[in-house]
Amino acid sequence: MMSQVIAGIYEIDQKIGAGGGGVVYLGRHLRLQKLVVLKADRRNLNTRPEALRREVDMLKNLSHTYIPQVYDFVQENGVVYTVMDYIEGESLDKILARGEKIAQPLIVKYACQLLEALDYLHKRPPHGILHGDIKPANIMLRPNGDICLIDFNIALALGEDGAVKVGFSRGYASPEHYSADFIRYEDSEKTVRDDSEKTVTDTKNVSFSAGSVTRGQAGKLLDVRSDIYSLGATLYHLISGRRPAQNAEQVLPLNKKDCSIEVAEIINKAMEPKPENRYQTAEEMLQAFLHLKQNDLEMIRYKKQVRAVGIFLFLLLMTGVGGMLLGLKQRGDYQEALKLSQYSGEKLKKGDVSGAIRNALDAIPDKKSVFTVPVTAEAQKALSDALGVYDLSDGFGSYDSLELPAAPFDMTLSPDGKKLAVVYGYEVTVYDLDDGSEIVSLPIQKSALSDCVFVDDRRVVYASDHGTTAYDIAEKRELWCGEASTILAVSEDKKVVAAVNCEQNAATIYDIRTGEVSGQCSFENRHLTTAENDIFADPKDYIFRLSADGKWLAVSFSDGGLTVFDWKNPENTFDIYEQSDYIQFEGGFCGTTFAYAAKNNQKSIFGMTDVEQNEDVMEAQSDMSYIVQADSRGIFLANENLLVKLDTSREQTELAYVQDENITGFSVGERFIAVAEENQKVAVFDSGATLVMSDTCEKNSDFVLMGHEYVTAANRDEPVVRIWKAEEHSDAAIFTYDASYKHEEARVSTDGNTAMLFGINGFRIYDRDGKLCNETELENPESIYDEQFKKEPESYLEVTWYDGTVRTYSAADGTLLSEEKGEKPDRTLDETFLTENYEIRSSLHDAPQVYDRVSGKWLASLEKEDYLTYVTQVQEDILTEYISTTGGRYGILLNDRLEEIAYLPNVCDVVEDTFIFDTGSGELRQCRLYSLQELVALGESYIE
Repeated sequence: MMSQVIAGIYEIDQKIGAGGGGVVYLGRHLRLQKLVVLKADRRNLNTRPEALRREVDMLKNLSHTYIPQVYDFVQENGVVYTVMDYIEGESLDKILARGEKIAQPLIVKYACQLLEALDYLHKRPPHGILHGDIKPANIMLRPNGDICLIDFNIALALGEDGAVKVGFSRGYASPEHYSADFIRYEDSEKTVRDDSEKTVTDTKNVSFSAGSVTRGQAGKLLDVRSDIYSLGATLYHLISGRRPAQNAEQVLPLNKKDCSIEVAEIINKAMEPKPENRYQTAEEMLQAFLHLKQNDLEMIRYKKQVRAVGIFLFLLLMTGVGGMLLGLKQRGDYQEALKLSQYSGEKLKKGDVSGAIRNALDAIPDKKSVFTVPVTAEAQKALSDALGVYDLSDGFGSYDSLELPAAPFDMTLSPDGKKLAVVYGYEVTVYDLDDGSEIVSLPIQKSALSDCVFVDDRRVVYASDHGTTAYDIAEKRELWCGEASTILAVSEDKKVVAAVNCEQNAATIYDIRTGEVSGQCSFENRHLTTAENDIFADPKDYIFRLSADGKWLAVSFSDGGLTVFDWKNPENTFDIYEQSDYIQFEGGFCGTTFAYAAKNNQKSIFGMTDVEQNEDVMEAQSDMSYIVQADSRGIFLANENLLVKLDTSREQTELAYVQDENITGFSVGERFIAVAEENQKVAVFDSGATLVMSDTCEKNSDFVLMGHEYVTAANRDEPVVRIWKAEEHSDAAIFTYDASYKHEEARVSTDGNTAMLFGINGFRIYDRDGKLCNETELENPESIYDEQFKKEPESYLEVTWYDGTVRTYSAADGTLLSEEKGEKPDRTLDETFLTENYEIRSSLHDAPQVYDRVSGKWLASLEKEDYLTYVTQVQEDILTEYISTTGGRYGILLNDRLEEIAYLPNVCDVVEDTFIFDTGSGELRQCRLYSLQELVALGESYIE
């Protein structure tokens, strides 16, 4: 279809579905460039406008993890479009159509999530909301493994003509669906129309779908139990592979051939033909699933059988039968451990450190016995990775993730960087980043534009549901309350706050301490540049900023104007742009300089203005967007892949440079700068523009905040906040050196008294006090073939040149120990390493091969992508060290079966059972080998 724009806001991209209720399109919000779904309903509406608006608002106020957010209702050319979240994933009916079997544990998980969503809908005031059409096609499986219940019956909510049947999907509809006629309510009364067209009034316990209820020919109302039946029928199909019969009396009950007895009993009860015999609420059915394990008679019998089988196996071990059965059990346990280890790795990538550790611990048996499977290498590696015990680099590591009730509209950090305020629909919640706990949750105006700003570490000002409110989050009490507002700005000296309602043309200035009105700032007939639909999202593409002393207020307007107000002396007010074609603005104050950026569809401009002198300082233009922030520390400007700091004289200092990607957002802290990139990455740079952390998120980050020790990031489409925490390991330092000295390797002498840093140009030797003991430049560095650090019997560096010259240098003081001229090396760089049991042969272009040291039998191949440099026996384990294709160094720790049990970034040496790390920070650091028991203890301690 050709591109079509609806209401000037939403562009339709393509048709993605159709049904009796209308056509479903994939589209995008033109201003926010956000994917949405538009459901077009072409049936005539006869609902009064005020009733329609009441029902529309009810649906727009829905906010739950397992249902899509409804953003808007618009009418165009007689068609009503419902605008809602675009849910990535695949509907369950497509999985069923492929004949794929869904495991019972997953179906139970989906059932619990669906019931949470239904419980939420059914309890919405004033009377509850029915879904009305639960079936596999209306359940989306997201990429993260969670579900989303889509397409609840908007048509019925709108009260259109002809909505006699609600969610009439044969096999999934409850018996009362097939004879249901619909009614609508007026105020507190519900008017019911039966077959004889008589009108009766029912004011008792009537449930409905977004303001509507239905009644069948037998006088039965559709209520929450109708949704319970449809959910039961959906679960029936998922778990048995059979679509339920249309007639509920003809549905064959599930039995133990389909699933466990207890699960069958829950689903069979949900599908009882008579509503009074079903679960009466979604919460009741949810509790049945949540208590499934302890109530499941099959599970109880299974546990008894396991104990009996254990005794039986013990008696039959010598016969081989027990061994066979034991093997089958251990194989299942082994596969479960592999899955849990994989889940651990996936959660670690998402920043859920606690979840990663829990999964890794679950993959490790609590007790060892003849019946338990040995601990898998994958589980041990997952646990060491999640704990990060072998990563001694300074920077920021994954710390945690916050699961939000809904996707965020905005986020802000407290001055100490330890508290995070998140605005979503329609609350603001303040979290303690140290432990992820919720400090307080406060209701806000029902607008995505509603702001919350920190005054200090214990006070916030926010756009509450009853007015501009100052709140003490420590004592959990309201300090003062003013007029209703949505958008707020606080002066840097924390003395005044400016507040404006997005629909008003004047701002109110409050004294932060008392809440008294200090003044008004009239915009005359102008309004801020805000989204057409302020329920949808807050693009933050407007300026509403106070100067540090609160004297000046800069505001951008919907006509493209940009004005700096002196609200105490209006005669000093001036326009930077009286009117323009710019549609997005951002900026702030640095002293008396106001820095701003503006853009339209063709270009982006950056400018600075002296507000005291009313003089333009500079203006620049670019095809790419400028991103600007300003405060008393300076003016920070990003364009394409470069972030710089400007002073008022236009001198600039580089803060961050991102290779081959554009910067989409940034946050400047005292010591570090956090940057969001277009490639879904979040990076952290130190004050010298050196990259100290780069991590990949599931989506691009719309919000990124830099605190003293935490970095937080989130996407406005996902209800998750990623958290990284600053990590310093200086307490593990054993040697210090000049970090500017370029070298390829670092090794510690056998006696542990000196460290040698070397490369093809030469070497340095440092003692334990950080004293430089020796610096030697090597002759003809371009002709060096190889360098090897050896520790037998005394430590020394062996350097080989292509002409056959071999020299050795003492690791104690750098003196030349020997020099000889031999045959020219063959340039293959082939090496052989020996451990207690293995011989490992490494070549430059092929994967290292492992052979049994006694028999010479080939056993395995090792890591093949990078070059193996050293192999060292460490107790029962083996450390293999590699150089990557990009020049980075790392180690892989193998157990005695050559399985990977740990990854060691930046490892450079090993002394007995202690690993040495060189992170390039000017320190060599150490960490001992952790046993499995110690890792488990650390994991359990972390969880506690």
